[in-house]
Amino acid sequence: MKSYYRVFEQIYECPVMSYYDISVNTGLSRNSVSKYVKEMYDEGIIKGPQIRMKLAVQYKEYVYLMNFSDPQKAFHGLKGFPHVMYHAVTFGDWNTMVVTNRLLDFKKLVGFEGMVNQGVRYCSYTPKVGCISWDESFEKVYEQLDRFTPLREEYRNRRVTDLYWGEDEWKLFYAFNSLRKKVTPALREIKVTYETYTKWMKTLEDYCTIHTGFYPGGYENYSCHCFLFFTDYEESVKSLFSLFPTTSFIMELDKQLLVFTYVTSPKVKRNLFCLLYDMETKKMIKGFRQAVVLFHSQSQGRE
Repeated sequence: MKSYYRVFEQIYECPVMSYYDISVNTGLSRNSVSKYVKEMYDEGIIKGPQIRMKLAVQYKEYVYLMNFSDPQKAFHGLKGFPHVMYHAVTFGDWNTMVVTNRLLDFKKLVGFEGMVNQGVRYCSYTPKVGCISWDESFEKVYEQLDRFTPLREEYRNRRVTDLYWGEDEWKLFYAFNSLRKKVTPALREIKVTYETYTKWMKTLEDYCTIHTGFYPGGYENYSCHCFLFFTDYEESVKSLFSLFPTTSFIMELDKQLLVFTYVTSPKVKRNLFCLLYDMETKKMIKGFRQAVVLFHSQSQGRE
């Protein structure tokens, strides 16, 4: 697992790093790197690197947390729905989550019962995690929480970029949603030149965030807990959730943080929920709502 983590670190820092460069940087043989990367993807130990758009004047995404009378029926009805990029069935304070790239009115859908939260998605983050045990991670979390003092509100940094992409750049975005795919066949398929691709890659981080996750026990073996946090201390919350051994996915909404975190054993779940109440006691958060993701579907949200 330590070797897996060393390989993950390299891909996290440089998503398109070659096996040769990973080998040089880690001291592992090239054959070992190739073998480990294959095993990590096969077993779900690494996810990504994937790209997500940043909020732009010309491009917005919207997050909806809703309740439907029959969430499974709603889920199947949303498959292939125009502009829907992600949708999930959940259990908790909401039973349906949807992310779109156009403002949609879900109240008109059959079985709609209520909107728990709706907002623009700003920047998303996958903090780099360490190769540690859950017990060690909770020790670090509580050390940080004990030092926290709610002196003044943190500045909410909600940046909006100007996006100047033409047809070829959008083709590249959809084709290279997974950045480690082979370049030449993908370019041939979408009929975009290598020169355009290299220019696009140089500006990618201006318009997108890149997400690489580490899940030592295999992604499918974790339960995904989703928390909607009401807080004036977003950076402090993000920092706490970066200390776990599994990668959390964090979305900035208008005035909240939406955090997906991945846990295994009943003991870890109990410790996690105790932590949330301790965060409230320390006034790091004003409150939270939560749901467990049961199953989800991801698409590119095209018309």
